[in-house]
Amino acid sequence: MNQNVDGYHSLRLAGPKRISTKKSTFMPKHLNILHVTQSAGVAGGGVAKYIWDLHGWLCKNSAAAAETSASTSGATSGVTSGATSPSTSSAIAATHNAITSRVIACDTCGHADNTSATVLARKWPAFLGRTDIAQWLQQLEVKPNIIHIHGLRCYHNAQAATWAARNKIPVVVTPHAQLMPFTMARNTLQKNIYDTLIERPMLAHANAMHFVSQVERHDSAYANIFANKSVVVPIGMNRAQWNDLAPQTIDALDNTLNNSPNNAHPLIAFFGYLSYRKGLDLLIDALPAILARQPNARLVIAGGDPDNISHELQQRANTLGVSNNITWLPNITRAQARWLLERADCFALPSRAESFSIGILEALSLGTPVVASRESTWDALQQQGFGFNCALTARSISECILQVLDTDRATRQHQRASIAARVQSQFTWDICGTKMLDLYRQLINDSQT
Repeated sequence: MNQNVDGYHSLRLAGPKRISTKKSTFMPKHLNILHVTQSAGVAGGGVAKYIWDLHGWLCKNSAAAAETSASTSGATSGVTSGATSPSTSSAIAATHNAITSRVIACDTCGHADNTSATVLARKWPAFLGRTDIAQWLQQLEVKPNIIHIHGLRCYHNAQAATWAARNKIPVVVTPHAQLMPFTMARNTLQKNIYDTLIERPMLAHANAMHFVSQVERHDSAYANIFANKSVVVPIGMNRAQWNDLAPQTIDALDNTLNNSPNNAHPLIAFFGYLSYRKGLDLLIDALPAILARQPNARLVIAGGDPDNISHELQQRANTLGVSNNITWLPNITRAQARWLLERADCFALPSRAESFSIGILEALSLGTPVVASRESTWDALQQQGFGFNCALTARSISECILQVLDTDRATRQHQRASIAARVQSQFTWDICGTKMLDLYRQLINDSQT
């Protein structure tokens, strides 16, 4: 995967032998895409956000295609599930394809207005032999012509892939970090048993393996299974979710941190769910060295705590004597997150493992420099002028953050404008979504020839 001038890597399909990048010769009039996942609700975190952003983009552009087709031929292309307002500037509108995108999950939380299957058991020993998803799929009046599996080690997903293979429907699998070393090292006995019986056969029969970063593809287990059918397409930035805040709300949030755009208090931000994997223990350990040179610096840790580690982290901060320089925002909204990332002098993510950090993407899209580990999958931050890559040690983290904070503010403001412009021009859903749509079409074409 070649790196391009503006950041991450090029978005062309990444060198598979069985997946051609040539234009499809077979083009179905209607693309019926079914996304299958364990959880499509809030509990799904970054995976759920990716699914719903991609789903929304597909629906929006189907509406654009239908509108374009209607204006040129006097007829609409079809009915789209969940369509939003048309985007006539989209690159795919000219194809006149109607697209139906649907999501089916083990649970129904968060999106009751979308199709979801019967609730299935989640723990893997409990649902061996369950066929609810296959029965649901068999009863569909209109069968999908692509099934996109999101996540691994969920029998619900494996059943959908098996049904697709029996019905000769192409399958795309996005593992969402489930094959990376940090994830593979947990519950190894259960995973080895399940992977041998279920997962590796599914991966072997999948038509494409989709990774959201080059690092994820490089580091993933079972590479020999999908070496000739892997693609890398990153996640797009959904800027429509950045809602503007009322001035009084901004003032209230500034007061919460005793911070404002004009003061001299350096602000270090973390935004995401709290987890050992995110390296927050290392970030807190780095704070004493940062405060020795920047005594007014503040660390803001924003996000939910599904792993219940906030108490442990707070005790760690108390022991190090840095509690007064940390602010915790456990119930932050999307709009508040935008405010935080805009205010921050530096976004920090010393993660032990990621597939693709949406937090980094969102920070960079607002021009905020980033300090992150190579394991965050953004492994060329300094070369791109986006920040610094740190090692997974408190010393390295503090040194990298201080390199950002020690730069004078005028220089940083100029750098922020450059960062935001480059990232906003490259990581859009019109770019990333179109690449996924190209992959879907190519797989459908290959299945028909």
